[in-house]
Amino acid sequence: MPNGAAGPEIDAWEALHQGADREPLDSPARFKLNRSAVLTAVRSLAGVKRQAQPVPPPPSPPRQAPPRSVGPVGRRTMMRPYAHTRGRTRPDYDLALEALVSTSHRGRRYEGAVSVQHRRICDLCVEPRSIAEIAAFLLLPLNVVKVLVSDMDNLELVMIHQPGLSFGDRSSREFMARVLDGLRGL
Repeated sequence: MPNGAAGPEIDAWEALHQGADREPLDSPARFKLNRSAVLTAVRSLAGVKRQAQPVPPPPSPPRQAPPRSVGPVGRRTMMRPYAHTRGRTRPDYDLALEALVSTSHRGRRYEGAVSVQHRRICDLCVEPRSIAEIAAFLLLPLNVVKVLVSDMDNLELVMIHQPGLSFGDRSSREFMARVLDGLRGL
């Protein structure tokens, strides 16, 4: 290849890229590895101020959707049942499933309520409810509810009305219907 043939190709290259902002970077002369070309490139880049790149924030941990609630309770807790009762498994005295629980005046003001569960039971029992209904509404085991209610009775937050039903009157039928609804909710 004669030198004259290579010259027009380089001139055509330079003509195509003339006036571009990137000319020093795209020029074929950039790829010649002699000392003067390297010093020229270093000197031309030395005057360019580099902007500090912002540090990207660390990736956030993947979010998991909270468990969906089932039934009338607003949210579901992930506590073990014995944690609600501080490890106790038996109430202070025997409570029947159909025993009615109603909130006392102290319970309506939350005086002495030591846990969230106590407050929830106080709110729920403004209207008298059975132990079975409370367990169904709070999605807690029956024994846990019995322990909580007996503690609340000791703190005078609730009043417990033990059953003494006569099966012929209207109130006992309504009560049994409510108990059945509570059991179906389990």
